[in-house]
Amino acid sequence: MSHYLSSTPAPQGTLIAEDGHKVPLAHLYAKRPLLLQFSRHLGCVFCIDHAKQLLQNYETFTRHNLEVALVIMGGAEEAKKFREALKLTFPVYGDPDQNVYQAFEVPRGTVWQVAGPHLWWAGLKALTRSGIGRPRGDLMQLSGTYLIDTNGQIVWDFRPSSSVEFPDIDKILVAADTLTPISDA
Repeated sequence: MSHYLSSTPAPQGTLIAEDGHKVPLAHLYAKRPLLLQFSRHLGCVFCIDHAKQLLQNYETFTRHNLEVALVIMGGAEEAKKFREALKLTFPVYGDPDQNVYQAFEVPRGTVWQVAGPHLWWAGLKALTRSGIGRPRGDLMQLSGTYLIDTNGQIVWDFRPSSSVEFPDIDKILVAADTLTPISDA
């Protein structure tokens, strides 16, 4: 479910870049608002599919003055492999101990929310579109999407009720447009 938030400070934390360097989260939204996407476990068919949707819309996000960053539960090497395998043009960061996931209160799910029979058809469709990886990480972790302005405030978020739910791209753009005007570039 998506929410517009009024002045909720983004938690502080450190992510791992592909080169192994520690990156303070605040550096990611210092110059432009940030669309911060937390992925489920590595290999999640829904997350792979959503990462591809973010890639397809990346130019649109940049026209709406948004930086995009994807966070996975792995380290530097996994972040690099994930980005390269999907040919993502935005950065992927690792959070191997899930400290930043916990700081943002990214929800965890029940067995019903992550693998219930009501998700199987959507899973089959996502598998057909995007393939599957080997599950690694916290299989009960759900995803989470956060829009952070340059003042470090979370202005919009999306917390799913199941592993298949991700925010509609248009809703992200509407939320982004409340921050800055659309670029003509």
